[in-house]
Amino acid sequence: MKKRTIALIAILAALLTACTGKTDYNTTLVQADSLMASRPDSALHMLQGISTKNLSTKADRAYHALLLTQARDKNYIRQTDDSLIQVAVRYYDTHEDAPLQARAYYYWGSLYRDQNDYSGAIDKYAIALSHINDHPGNAELKTSLYSNLGYLYYTQGLNSEADSIYQRAELLAKSQKDTTSLCYTLSQRGMISLTQGKNYYPKAEQQMQQALSIGKAFSDSMVLVPIYHSLSMLYNLMPKPGQALQYARLNYSGLKDTLHCYRTFLLLGNAYFLNGQYDSADIFLQKILKAERYYDTKADACMRLSEIAQAKGDMETSILLERKRTMYQDSAQINQQGHDILNTIIARERNNSNTIVKRSTLYIYTTSVVFLAISFICIFYFRKKHLQHKAEKKEWEETLQAEIAKANLKRKQAFAEKERENAALQEKVSRPVVKKPAHGQEEYKTSALYAKVSRITKELQKVETKENLNEKEWSQFIALTNAGWYGIITYLDERYNLSAEEIRICCLYLAQVPVIHMGHFLHIQSRSTIQARTKNILLKMGAPQGLSLKNVLFSLAEQLKSSN
Repeated sequence: MKKRTIALIAILAALLTACTGKTDYNTTLVQADSLMASRPDSALHMLQGISTKNLSTKADRAYHALLLTQARDKNYIRQTDDSLIQVAVRYYDTHEDAPLQARAYYYWGSLYRDQNDYSGAIDKYAIALSHINDHPGNAELKTSLYSNLGYLYYTQGLNSEADSIYQRAELLAKSQKDTTSLCYTLSQRGMISLTQGKNYYPKAEQQMQQALSIGKAFSDSMVLVPIYHSLSMLYNLMPKPGQALQYARLNYSGLKDTLHCYRTFLLLGNAYFLNGQYDSADIFLQKILKAERYYDTKADACMRLSEIAQAKGDMETSILLERKRTMYQDSAQINQQGHDILNTIIARERNNSNTIVKRSTLYIYTTSVVFLAISFICIFYFRKKHLQHKAEKKEWEETLQAEIAKANLKRKQAFAEKERENAALQEKVSRPVVKKPAHGQEEYKTSALYAKVSRITKELQKVETKENLNEKEWSQFIALTNAGWYGIITYLDERYNLSAEEIRICCLYLAQVPVIHMGHFLHIQSRSTIQARTKNILLKMGAPQGLSLKNVLFSLAEQLKSSN
């Protein structure tokens, strides 16, 4: 009896420990987490040295996945694969650890943000916020979530949603006496007021000046730089020329990088222009035109430079700059993000509690029935779309064939005329004209430039490389591509009026360069920009939806080959 009593007590004690005890994480993981804020590089090195095979529990593997994703983010390493952070998300969703759930969803959202998938980022940030909104503490994570959500809404032009988030951030910063976050929040609210028109300029000034006074009293100088920028923009619009120039200079003097601060160059150029100092304005505005991208900023600079040229009586330069401005505006428009896709995300963020409610059994049954019904409808719908797509493709190919035949007829007529001229010239000089047979495809495949492009592409699959084509090589490569693919570049240029960058994209597709590596050759960092350019080319060509540019180009080349 005594032995049974002791055994029963031991079992109850074990059960009590299991129910009330906290997860004991791997000590190395805990140590890495403690270094994350102060020494993120050391934390990353420590985490990379841990093999997942040595992590015996699911809790440790989830914690490791979360910390490794966080360390990469803090070391500014761009992440494109979300499979690692999903390990943490799945575990913490199952065990309902609210702080770690929120943390996992935050870094999942940051991964989407770095890929410019703003709708996905907003979705994950909203879920993260729902887990800790009603929990005390977690102030640092809440601040990061408010800042990211507010900024994403602001950049998308959703000012009311952004201001609502920033108001919550302001209250949190005041309660935590976080002067840095408070300065940032007040400055951003001032920028939102600025976009609402002249009637809100006094409110914007009050918010920005409040941020400035707090920043001067409590924070370091780097906090003040963006506030100076905002104030200069405000005084440019009011307009108060002297103050606009004063804060533009303060903003410029506080920057670490004064070679590539193109928005600051525009700020200084506008301020000097407003003060009638045209020569100084011209110096800073001209620096912007050296940038490889920043098309919207370059368009604004061209507009101001055109006004300066007009004021100096140089109408020819003014007109030329206006043309450049239009060109840059067209390039900037391609990069703009649509706002419509965010409507459902905003609604979900406002009602975020609904996203985490567990589905009832009745809901599951209803969903199953609806799913089956939708499946049958989709089968019929996609079958119909498939047949329609085939018909559109056939019609497009027939139209393209007719256009090629028409173009070839013109080319043959021009060639016949050229032959007649050659015959006349031959008769004059009594010397036969010998045509050298063309071997465009063979010359293209065996050319040094084609080999160089192929070699760079293979290297990019393994490691980053600085080797690239210069402008002269690009011109030669385009000519080789045109000769090797039966005059396709000439046809595209004459028929569809493609830009120089679009012609280069077509050359890379014909050279079998993967889309993921095209940005290296074109000096474009974002893959989504390449895809946007590709869609624009297909639109210009009038290709049916669903066709890839690569297939369209090879199909066109075959038709050009058969028609020659």
